Amino acid sequence: MVQSGEVADINMVVPIDLLPPILDDMLMRGEANRPPRPWLGVFSAESDGDVVVMSVAEGGPAAEAGLRRGDIISDVRDGGVSGLADFYRKLWEIGPAGAEVPMRIVRDGRDSWLRIKSADRNSFLRKPQLQ
Repeated sequence: MVQSGEVADINMVVPIDLLPPILDDMLMRGEANRPPRPWLGVFSAESDGDVVVMSVAEGGPAAEAGLRRGDIISDVRDGGVSGLADFYRKLWEIGPAGAEVPMRIVRDGRDSWLRIKSADRNSFLRKPQLQ
């Protein structure tokens, strides 16, 4: 337990009640046995309830569709986005990796729609080179 004012080195925290359904898969395969979730290649943050694009992965789906740093994601498919958690819930509800993700963005005060073909994040990770 971390006391108030202490710094803890934590990489990732998973609520314990989410682990049992996937524990066997994680031990055997190193990942959950389910279709990969849609990945856009965007790092975003929440600011006053808005989802703001902080950076876009070079060559990723969001970059290919024209999403840029500073864009505000206001809608996904047919519903408004009310924060970062809501954004990811709506994104993941669309379907597995490969699903097309329509989203409304606000850039320089103007609304526009983008269609981003999501991908499997694992296909963008560097793989070890076998010799």
